[in-house]
Amino acid sequence: MQLTSGWLIGALTVLAFSATGVTVWLLPKVAGRGLRDIAARTGLLLACQVAIVVAIAAGMNGYFLFYVSWNDLLGTTGGGNGTVKNGKGGGATGPAATRPLARTISPLGGAAGLHSVGSDGQLDEVMIHGPRTGLKVKAFVYLPPQYFQPKFQNTRFPVTLVLAGFPGDPQGMIKRQGLLKDVTVDLKAGRIQPTIYVITRSMVAPPRDTECTDVPAGPQAESFFSQDVPRAISNTYRVATGLQGWGVMGQSTGGYCAAKLAMMHSDRFAAGASLGGYLRSIKDGSTGDLYGGSKQLRDDNDLIWRLEHRPPPPVSLMLAQTEQGPEFDQAQRFVALAKPPLRVATLFPPEGGHNLRTFKRLTPQILRWMSGQLKAE
Repeated sequence: MQLTSGWLIGALTVLAFSATGVTVWLLPKVAGRGLRDIAARTGLLLACQVAIVVAIAAGMNGYFLFYVSWNDLLGTTGGGNGTVKNGKGGGATGPAATRPLARTISPLGGAAGLHSVGSDGQLDEVMIHGPRTGLKVKAFVYLPPQYFQPKFQNTRFPVTLVLAGFPGDPQGMIKRQGLLKDVTVDLKAGRIQPTIYVITRSMVAPPRDTECTDVPAGPQAESFFSQDVPRAISNTYRVATGLQGWGVMGQSTGGYCAAKLAMMHSDRFAAGASLGGYLRSIKDGSTGDLYGGSKQLRDDNDLIWRLEHRPPPPVSLMLAQTEQGPEFDQAQRFVALAKPPLRVATLFPPEGGHNLRTFKRLTPQILRWMSGQLKAE
């Protein structure tokens, strides 16, 4: 029986109700003060609680598809990581020691603040302020070791903006997901080029999920990521000045944001990569009305609608989504609609859910693909 099977969820729900009923029926029979009765009551209550929690967890998993198979849950997913393939639109192929801080970026102190230069580079913890939008967000800026080496003192480095999902935790991407470990391993092995990574969350107006949208009379999240953030990074670090030096990637909501920013701002980003991201504009309790009641504005933020009704942008995209993932149908539809000058690469492994383990498994291939799209100028 599959982990997301309705039969399994139904059986666990029946079990939870049955355990509750049995507990209510038996409790009066073990109401004594002896150790045996106390142990019996404890066992009944514990079994009841476990049954309820398991049923709720199974129901939530069935809805959100965090784990889509027993192998996925147990960490024994087979089938490999999949192969990067080019869709119908084709696929692009790839490869100053002093930084005055601009007023739009301020350093943050503390143990997680500015880390000293080592063989693996440097990680700056900063606050990015958006003068155009008035928004601000905490970010981690990774500088490769080459940034500080004398022979690269006049080199400008490509930049990849990395967006966590909603509500998102960039520290989680670094610590639990091991993003920068993947970067440093591949950098030392020569599989990726030296790149600056700006790692932050997609939520810029907490607790609201803005979906990286310019909300009418609200937060201008799209403009923040497409204008304020690149300008702040460019004013602070030695980064590429041309279009081919900038990319954006993300996962889940951050993946939708990455694909949208690349498609809608192909004059800023040469490439975008979506890991487990959806491609349709949404409206739910976390977003509210992001479009001011305008169907046209909502359509403009729907990436599949844009391919159906607008000229394709001259940008490279990667869609990474397991065949068991909740948005796989959307990814297939997007690939079917893609045509030049839009170039779409895909990473569709057969197994895996919408969870950290799957994201961690697929991230190295996405980093390598992104590195192949960018060129310092």
